[in-house]
Amino acid sequence: MLLSSFPHQQRITNTLQKSLEAGKISHANLFIGADENEMETMAAAFAQILYCQNPPSRSPQSGLPTDFCGECHNCQLIAQKKHPSVQWIYPESKIRVITTDQIRKLIQSSQLKSLSSNYDINILCSADRLNIQAANAFLKTLEEPVPGKIFILLTRDPEKIIPTILSRCRRFIFEGINRPVIDSSTANWLSSFAQIAVASQGRLLSRYTLLDSLLGQLAIQQNIIETELKAQSPLSKYTEAEESSRERWEKELQASVSSEYRRCRANLLSALELWLRDIWLTKINNSFSELSYFPDLQNHTEAIAAHLSEEQALQNLKIVNKTFKILDTNVQESLALEVFLLKLSF
Repeated sequence: MLLSSFPHQQRITNTLQKSLEAGKISHANLFIGADENEMETMAAAFAQILYCQNPPSRSPQSGLPTDFCGECHNCQLIAQKKHPSVQWIYPESKIRVITTDQIRKLIQSSQLKSLSSNYDINILCSADRLNIQAANAFLKTLEEPVPGKIFILLTRDPEKIIPTILSRCRRFIFEGINRPVIDSSTANWLSSFAQIAVASQGRLLSRYTLLDSLLGQLAIQQNIIETELKAQSPLSKYTEAEESSRERWEKELQASVSSEYRRCRANLLSALELWLRDIWLTKINNSFSELSYFPDLQNHTEAIAAHLSEEQALQNLKIVNKTFKILDTNVQESLALEVFLLKLSF
């Protein structure tokens, strides 16, 4: 059985096969794990089972296939992501969001009858990247399922998906440590930040240089977000629309910008938190450096760790965790980040 090619995810493959044997396939499925490539492969495997022309096994109870051959025309098309009834939705644009337009097209297609099967499968990769309008539009589709329409959402960060979507999905938790992905822009910024931190040699005034670096990166991110979302907004497409519509779109745009900015800020601070974790691990025992999230920054990590006690390194992690909670309130962002960096030990 080709499902056996997932030896580390046996619990999930067993659950999927039992569902097929009973003929009980959920219309909304959420794959949660660290490796999105593995989750995509599993989603493709599930689609291949339902579309396989020469399945090696069928359930006597439901009549559905319980595995796939991997060689027939349908299996090959799905593996190549070219099957007409299996849609793959990925984040678009520089800020990597799944847009409202993408979801509208998905909803329109989900209302059409499949030409090749009793099923249509829609796979949303990085589902946590649904912007707020797209998430709300998608929610309506989940609330009113169409027979034979199956949605598979893939995510590393389920906490970033709105609760009303989560509550309507059957969850499959993949084995493995769920670690966030650091994009190249954030990684480059963190490298620069680490260099400044090492050069500061613990001087208090240098914290304001670090603050400028952090606020500067946030400003860059906000500018990108505003530019991208404005371009996607109906405001830029329907300039002659009624004032009431424009006011509504403006509010939606502001909400989307705010939501995406908070997400980017959280990602930036998460990267910094991971580096502080590397420092703490190095301080506890330098042999733990093999667990480092940022091996390219190991020289900077060791330089900072050399100046800290274990208690200071651990306290840094507690400080950043507390800052996350503070930023979720109405506190002024620049003030919260200034206090945060003044409290850190370098």
